[in-house]
Amino acid sequence: MIYLLIAILLFSLNNVLWKKNLASISISLLMTYRALFTSLLAIGLLLYFYDLDTFTRAQFLKTSIASLLGAMGLICMLNIFKKTSLQWVGVYNLLGIGFTILYLWLFKKLEIYTSILGISIITLGFGFYVYTHKNSTLKISFKQHLILLLMVVFFGISTIINWENLTDETPAILIIANQESTVFICGLILFSTQKKTTSLKPILQKYFTRVLLMSIVIFLGLLFSFLGLKITNPIISGTLFLANPLTTILFSSLFFKEKISIKEWIAIGTIALGAFLLHLQTQ
Repeated sequence: MIYLLIAILLFSLNNVLWKKNLASISISLLMTYRALFTSLLAIGLLLYFYDLDTFTRAQFLKTSIASLLGAMGLICMLNIFKKTSLQWVGVYNLLGIGFTILYLWLFKKLEIYTSILGISIITLGFGFYVYTHKNSTLKISFKQHLILLLMVVFFGISTIINWENLTDETPAILIIANQESTVFICGLILFSTQKKTTSLKPILQKYFTRVLLMSIVIFLGLLFSFLGLKITNPIISGTLFLANPLTTILFSSLFFKEKISIKEWIAIGTIALGAFLLHLQTQ
């Protein structure tokens, strides 16, 4: 549980950093630049602690499939971050939980009834947050709704595959190394297809410190999330990650001085209560 809570905080900070930096740099360049650091770090740790010959082709194949789907989900998410509010990603995360629960009920027959109360309270809190924004002026196009739906599918399937990888004793560092290498390759391909109008050197120098910080934050976030996912199931971890968009708002308030309404505080408090009850129910 503690691993997942730390991961939520790190992912929320990562979302703020993505949004802030994407205001003045392309998605493909920032995606490639950040993944360069994380992939080198993960590969270095993988080679230091493991012998690659001990991994099977099936492990490499399954982690590669999950990594590719995760990279496609990331591209969808960053397109939304670039053009509109972070809040829409949070709204669609709820659909992602439903997708995961449906899969596990149909194919894995997982027992979740002892966690119903905690899950229900967290979902209620998140639903209340969404309800308070039903009359918001933050509107998005039909195309952006489709992009968000694709994001949910890509991330949902990727999470399920990674959960199965972890339960099959595939090391988290192998998954991270594969995933970040895939993100780097995808970002590089996207960047190579775009027209370059300015020199890269000053941009890379300007964003070096920012990207290095992003790399450390997301690497630790991924590590803690996979460690947490290994000892629980996607329903519990996914439901807890409903708190992610709300903690993102807290970080936005801290870094960008954005106001949080009383209703939003109530929603955040409800989710915190649900997370605490879920922790007690899963001991």
